[in-house]
Amino acid sequence: REYYSRMRPVVLKGGVDHWPALGRWTPEYFREKVGHAEVEIQYGRDSDPEYERNARKHKKRILMRDFVDMVIAGGDTNDYYMTAGNTRKSLEGIEPLFDDLGDYFNGYRKPDSFSLQNLLWFGPKGTFTPLHHDLTNNMLVQLYGRKRVTVYSPFQVPYLYNDKGVFSQVDVRQLNDDCFPSFRNAKPIEVILEPGDAVFIPIAAWHVVESLDVS
Repeated sequence: REYYSRMRPVVLKGGVDHWPALGRWTPEYFREKVGHAEVEIQYGRDSDPEYERNARKHKKRILMRDFVDMVIAGGDTNDYYMTAGNTRKSLEGIEPLFDDLGDYFNGYRKPDSFSLQNLLWFGPKGTFTPLHHDLTNNMLVQLYGRKRVTVYSPFQVPYLYNDKGVFSQVDVRQLNDDCFPSFRNAKPIEVILEPGDAVFIPIAAWHVVESLDVS
């Protein structure tokens, strides 16, 4: 009534306290549990200002254990990231991880979705997803590390400079009032997700996501 039907984002707490993944999912656990699996990541993003739009060009296959080592040793970087766009290709190898998940609180999900409709983002501190919107309602659950999520209401589209597909022309890290003067009228909602937190992002709500830790 207050959020879903009004297309309003909301942070929810305590809904995954019963998930084994909370407290269990770490880079080291991924290495131990599914380290042998070949997964797909985005790689070489730093060399391409439009890395998100050109995601297909940046796909790379790698063993999960090697990717874990990259994430741990690489420090603060946006150069490589396992994203939702990669996971479907890798699902066979990492599906045992999803045994550690379940319903969100009680009655949010259909039971047959527990293992079939999960997506995974895993990467180092510093990964950055630029301003865009999605074509579905999403629940983003944070299980390890922290993320900064900045959301703009879908009703603010006139200020957001929709460019190609779901992306904006605006780089929120390097704002240019001369090129995008209307963007100053956009009113963001910014939250920091801690482990165990979830944020509901309504369909068509524009958002930016930044990892503040290995996440």
